[in-house]
Amino acid sequence: MRFGCGMGRTALLFSELTLTFFAATVVAQTAAPLSPTSQNDAPTADSATGPVHTAVEPKPVVTVPNSGQASYKIAPGDSLDVTVFGAPDLSQKVRVTSDGEVYLPLVNYVHVAGLDVQEAQAAIENALKKGDFLTSPHVSIFVSEYANGIVVMGEVVKPGIYPVTASKGMLFDILTEAGGPTPNAGQVVTITHRGDTNQQTVFLSHDPKIDMEANVPVYQGDTIMVSKAGMIFVVGEVVSPSAFIMESKSGYTALKALAMAHGPTRLAKLSQAIIVRQTPQGVKQIPVPLDKIARSKAPDTELVADDILLVPLNHAKSAAFTAVTMAQSVAVLGATRVW
Repeated sequence: MRFGCGMGRTALLFSELTLTFFAATVVAQTAAPLSPTSQNDAPTADSATGPVHTAVEPKPVVTVPNSGQASYKIAPGDSLDVTVFGAPDLSQKVRVTSDGEVYLPLVNYVHVAGLDVQEAQAAIENALKKGDFLTSPHVSIFVSEYANGIVVMGEVVKPGIYPVTASKGMLFDILTEAGGPTPNAGQVVTITHRGDTNQQTVFLSHDPKIDMEANVPVYQGDTIMVSKAGMIFVVGEVVSPSAFIMESKSGYTALKALAMAHGPTRLAKLSQAIIVRQTPQGVKQIPVPLDKIARSKAPDTELVADDILLVPLNHAKSAAFTAVTMAQSVAVLGATRVW
């Protein structure tokens, strides 16, 4: 009997433990938060599951125009990034037509050519207001491609069209963008302003103080022409016949050119030197008595671009030199035979 009563108590205790575990499991499942997929209604802020963080829709990324473009005059062919704040569907990448207009949703065509960036922004904002599409629109324009600028030609490394993003640029900045002058570039730079028949001429110099005076303002639509340097040619009986670049338009004389060619040879006839010059009337020969000029008995002659200084051969000296050379050769040959 005692054994049976013990077994009965054990079974009863096991049953109570099983019921207690089952009840705890049910309570735990009831208190667990619902899965995200099963939540049809958002819980309140004081719910047992805690506050719900709703996703915030990201604001559209807006490209802010470069402040340096504010004064740039928009031209046909330019590519513009037009951004309308708060209305991403109205933001467009457009190209200015040959009529100077851009096409935008809702407002159709807006004329922007000849306006600077700020004025073009205001024109598009006014079009949006006028059509009652936006109450208080704010438009930003960024010029992504330039179709107009300053034309750089002549003796530069990279001739082409270079934009000016501000209201004006400086000559040296544009020349630097073009790679700088070539070794054959002259000192004369001619600037033609749009709508002006008068040309502006500046001179480049190796003197820094003087050179800074040539760094003049240039504007969109200007044309810059870098001249080719003049050259003088020294040929004939000189040590180093060559062509020499004239670094300035003046200051080159026949005697200086002779020195640049390292002087005459011993067979040169300095008294018969001539300058060959191209003139509107044809080729002209100018006698240059270099022997007298060297002794300060005659004035030196100024050279101009493309002049040719010819130092002829002294035939008498040449014949004498040839005779002496032959005599020396005969003497050497005779001495060799006797030996």
